[in-house]
Amino acid sequence: MRSPAPMILKGIQQAFAPTPRSLKHPKVRFWFCLTLAYAAMVAVLVWDSVSGEPYAIADDARQHVVWMLRFTDAELFSNDWIADYFQSVSPIGYAWLYRLFAWLGIPPLAFAQILPSILIVLTAITAFLACLELCALPATGFAAVAMLNQSVEFVNAVASGTSKAFVFLFALLFLVGWLRRSRWLTWLSIALQGLFSPQTVLIASGVMVLGLAERREGRWQIKTERSYWILTAGGLIVAATVILSYGLTSGQFGPTMTAEQALTMPEFFPRGRNQFFRSDLVEFLLYGRSGLRLDIALTPVTNLLALSLPILCCYPHRFPLVQTVKPRIHLFTHLLISALGWFFLAHMLLFKLHLPSRYTGRFFLLVLALAGGIALIIWVDALLRWAIAALSPSAKASGQFKSWLVSGLSTGLAIALMLILVLYPATMSGYPSTSVAKGREIELYQFLANQPKDSMVAGLSAEISNIPSFSLRSVLVSSEVSIPYHVGYYTVLRQRTQDVIRGQYTPDAAILKSIIAQYGITHWLLSATSFDVGTVNGDRWIQQYQPEGGQAISVLTSQQVPALQRLSSSCTVFQSDQHQLIDAQCLLSAED
Repeated sequence: MRSPAPMILKGIQQAFAPTPRSLKHPKVRFWFCLTLAYAAMVAVLVWDSVSGEPYAIADDARQHVVWMLRFTDAELFSNDWIADYFQSVSPIGYAWLYRLFAWLGIPPLAFAQILPSILIVLTAITAFLACLELCALPATGFAAVAMLNQSVEFVNAVASGTSKAFVFLFALLFLVGWLRRSRWLTWLSIALQGLFSPQTVLIASGVMVLGLAERREGRWQIKTERSYWILTAGGLIVAATVILSYGLTSGQFGPTMTAEQALTMPEFFPRGRNQFFRSDLVEFLLYGRSGLRLDIALTPVTNLLALSLPILCCYPHRFPLVQTVKPRIHLFTHLLISALGWFFLAHMLLFKLHLPSRYTGRFFLLVLALAGGIALIIWVDALLRWAIAALSPSAKASGQFKSWLVSGLSTGLAIALMLILVLYPATMSGYPSTSVAKGREIELYQFLANQPKDSMVAGLSAEISNIPSFSLRSVLVSSEVSIPYHVGYYTVLRQRTQDVIRGQYTPDAAILKSIIAQYGITHWLLSATSFDVGTVNGDRWIQQYQPEGGQAISVLTSQQVPALQRLSSSCTVFQSDQHQLIDAQCLLSAED
């Protein structure tokens, strides 16, 4: 009796075969629906992570979303220097999207919890379409989306609900338009990149310029097709318009910090709030804000499969599906070259093009996820072909046991690859990791929320970073918003921080009162360890501001008592186990 195994394996192998580039094809629809189901599962997990608690917010949303509460209540954050700054650096389309939904009745913080799930699904759709254009293998769309969704960096970025959440979506939309040679889709995608994530425009521009050259008859030549030049020229015009509209400064908050200035500031060195420079050259070029961020690109480790794709392409007879990939595989090279080019240019023009790592980590991840998905399906197809060949009559003639062994091993490896692809998140502790800041001082937030809307809270506790998000009240300074990339903004913020440190630790009540009066501070927040020498000495944010940080240590280690500590008991309006809130206006009239 003839074994049904070869027929079953052939049926499975056919599911990975090439198809027309159309969603109307049954096999394409099958993989598309499977892709949507997987993305929807991740979207639900992310939504649950960012909205599971009443006092929880994506970390970066504290900077880039909270100021948008102005859309629902114009009295919130009025005359707030910090809110004004983050409004000024927000991409136009991103801000207007939140404004639109606020007008429709969905507050910014609520929309920030909904948006990530929407973007995850939309990104999955565009990634699937991009893979279909790259190689007409619908199974690669599912594999690439699975790999992308398993990346902690992808989930973190999208879950933030900030402008960086749109990077993957519009980069993939550009790839779809570019591969289809569609003018309107290519130009539209570049315009959308400019409206939501301007730096992505530079990567797209590099890809378009690199695409003007092609290798024919053993040498590089410039393309002569008129339609191609129109497509490229139009795209570059849109890109140039976007770049010129933003300029290189941030209005009253500019100009951008120069490398020479940054080299004199502890904020940019180890233990600083925005560490950029490192003593080790390898670490400087690979990690953090200055580096290539290969750690992002290689998370999850299944992305390493992408490194096998160039090797597979060298053996088309052993890996037949390679034939569907070769014609357009150069796009990955163009993406990587463009990313590297802007990475090094960003280093040369520091910080005019913002952080160099913004041009590599996420785009390397995108390339490796797409290439890894393609490589995985080529491997699975080849393994199934080998399993089928091992069960052929000619193969069995040389030994039935050997044939079944080879077939079983090949089939087992193919199944293992697919299972690893789908089940990998189960091995990742805490997946999805969405970098959510969770507030614990609920009674404090509620107390401040009941204070006048023009309240101004000062303090050095880490909890001060949560006040705008959970109490909707302004703060004078916080470590979360201490971003030193624009001179106009950070000069003011640095002075404020130095004054708050001096005010909190000075023994002279007159100095404390003058700082309160100068900034119109209404409340001062202290933590239970605010006057603990070890805590202050170990606080990286405080100690990067000198001489104030050192002076605070000197006061605490001497016989002197800070004026705020002496006067706080008579003006305390709220106290918990961890925090003490003081009426700053009461301090102005308090007798020392």
